[in-house]
Amino acid sequence: MARFLAFLLAILVAGPALAQPSVVKTENIRAELVSEVSEVKAGEPFWVGLHFTIRPKWHTYWKNPGDSGLPTEINWKLPAGAKADPIVWPAPTVFDIGGVINYGYHDDVVLLTKITPPADTSGPLVLSADANWLVCEDVCIPEEGKFSLSLPVGPAAKPSDADTRALFDKARRTVPTESPWPARFGLSQAGDPTLVVDARGLKADTIREAYFFPAEWGPVANMAKQSVSVTADGIRIPLKKGDAKAAAPQQIAGTLVLTEKTDGGEQRQAFDLVARNDPAVAAASPITALGGETLSLAQALLFALLGGLILNLMPCVFPVLAMKAAALARLGGHARSAMRRDGIAYTAGVLVAFGAMAAVVVAIRASVGDVSWGFQFQSPIFSLLVAYLFFVIGLNLAGMFEVEGSFTGVGQSLTAKGGPVGAFFTGVLAVVVATPCTAPFMAAALGFALSQPAPQTVAVLLAMGLGLALPFLALSTVPALQRLMPRPGLWMERLRQFLAFPMFASAVWMIWVLTQQTGPDGVIYALGGMVLIAFAIWLMRIGSSGTIGGWLRRGVAAIAVLVAFAAVVKLEDGPAAASSAGGPAPGVNFEGWERFSRDRMTQAVAAGKPVFVDFTAAWCITCLVNERVALETPATRKAFEQTGTVKLKGDWTNRDPEITGLLKELGRAGVPLYLYWAPQAERPKILPQVLTEASVIAELQTKR
Repeated sequence: MARFLAFLLAILVAGPALAQPSVVKTENIRAELVSEVSEVKAGEPFWVGLHFTIRPKWHTYWKNPGDSGLPTEINWKLPAGAKADPIVWPAPTVFDIGGVINYGYHDDVVLLTKITPPADTSGPLVLSADANWLVCEDVCIPEEGKFSLSLPVGPAAKPSDADTRALFDKARRTVPTESPWPARFGLSQAGDPTLVVDARGLKADTIREAYFFPAEWGPVANMAKQSVSVTADGIRIPLKKGDAKAAAPQQIAGTLVLTEKTDGGEQRQAFDLVARNDPAVAAASPITALGGETLSLAQALLFALLGGLILNLMPCVFPVLAMKAAALARLGGHARSAMRRDGIAYTAGVLVAFGAMAAVVVAIRASVGDVSWGFQFQSPIFSLLVAYLFFVIGLNLAGMFEVEGSFTGVGQSLTAKGGPVGAFFTGVLAVVVATPCTAPFMAAALGFALSQPAPQTVAVLLAMGLGLALPFLALSTVPALQRLMPRPGLWMERLRQFLAFPMFASAVWMIWVLTQQTGPDGVIYALGGMVLIAFAIWLMRIGSSGTIGGWLRRGVAAIAVLVAFAAVVKLEDGPAAASSAGGPAPGVNFEGWERFSRDRMTQAVAAGKPVFVDFTAAWCITCLVNERVALETPATRKAFEQTGTVKLKGDWTNRDPEITGLLKELGRAGVPLYLYWAPQAERPKILPQVLTEASVIAELQTKR
């Protein structure tokens, strides 16, 4: 009995000295104060953490909560001589609540604090804290909790259990480290800062996302979208000035979060940095241009409709005019109901294709980041597949074969059919080949669409599709226009055969584009694949289909097609993939032009020289036509020379982050794009997408 009473007395004495977690539970948060040590050494610092387990879809806030919200506060009550350092904040996450940008945490977070006990601590160290936090979803609820920890004091610190140590290890991995790179910023005339991180040697194609979180509210606007440019020279982030009324800041502090693609998946890294004010950065601040003003949604929809309408006349869509002309010829002599049915089917094909494109754009933007118009043509794989498609359609139009089944697997059998099915897939094909270029009005609308939330993106792209389909829809539904259709006859078959040659020419063009992306090997893969496809078609034409020989021929034909499509594997590992960081395509004409770089452009502008910038790509037919008829004529070259204009050419055939970033700054989504800086001009002028010799010369001779 005496031993039992002594045991109970020992428990009563030691009980207050045991390290017990302190937990507060609310409807939305489970908050627990935990210690990394179970026993403290006098005078030796240790770590504690306020561990939040947050209700799904709810969040708490970072030290800078953004445009709304409040950061978590911890008010410590410690013994005399003890010290608590400020909260060590993990890297936050962006929350976009209806356009209001907040910074904070969801699911699970640990806020670390370093505690230094007094050097003369002898008894249990009692830590008390009052914490306040705001937890939000569609509503915000202020909550609070009182916490207390009693830790025994011994000759040496003792670690807590394995689960607690693992919690602290995980928490430290979310804490930003000091940036290994220097950072600078410059202010534009409007006061907007541009942050430059001199992270030389970064592989731009491995950085999926970068975001700068300002450490405090005021100097930087949180709601402005960040268009980050990552190149081998570093990271450039155009920002917008905040609402603070103070003088221009001399430094901007914050956290840079990079999401990088690695062999093991995506890795998120965070760096705390302090950027100093550097006037040299201001000289290269984000560009605003005449003609680059922001549109409203109504204006963007109107411009998209007009741009889609004009797109029918652009060189990029010339290849599909063969398909449209054949479809129009088939309508001649048909009943008006059949013509109306085909027109509606064609329009549906265009709208479905644009809708699918909008879905892809939204998905890529959500998972990868920003996306640009015509981005698929920067892939040699896509170029090869489109070349195959044009080749097979040309063979069909020439009468080399008629498709009974779905042999090609690339949609040709569908476009070759008559009736609504053929009209529908002709509309789909029109959209596929229309994407490399932009028409007047269309560039600004696309720039707006690709920077807006999903509903606006979809609406603008569908308006553009309606514009593209409108002429064919009107011709097939308006009786007065229907009466203009020619009577059917033998000429239709001759026209059909003739239209094969524009398709063959388009296939040649795509092979040329492929060579700019992959080098000479692209010709071998493309022509070899076309030979195999033609061989497969020939096998399918001879003999009967119900015999063993017929099945054997089908098998050999299928193998030939598979071998042709196997070339994409080689292309993916070829020079184009390696040059995705932005190397110029060898086929783009640089004679008399300097390769574009932002530094060279800034240098020439600062020297007061006129500067003309041509953003182009080998796959952009409009770009190539503009070069032949407007930029490379003897008269234009003479005007460039007489005015002393610095000519810069930005080649976007392969992905180039620097060009992509500048396009975003100007509110444009693709090429062609032409900039002209007049001498001593503060900002450039965006020229039309379709140039003439006279318009370029007149622009060069304009005095400003």
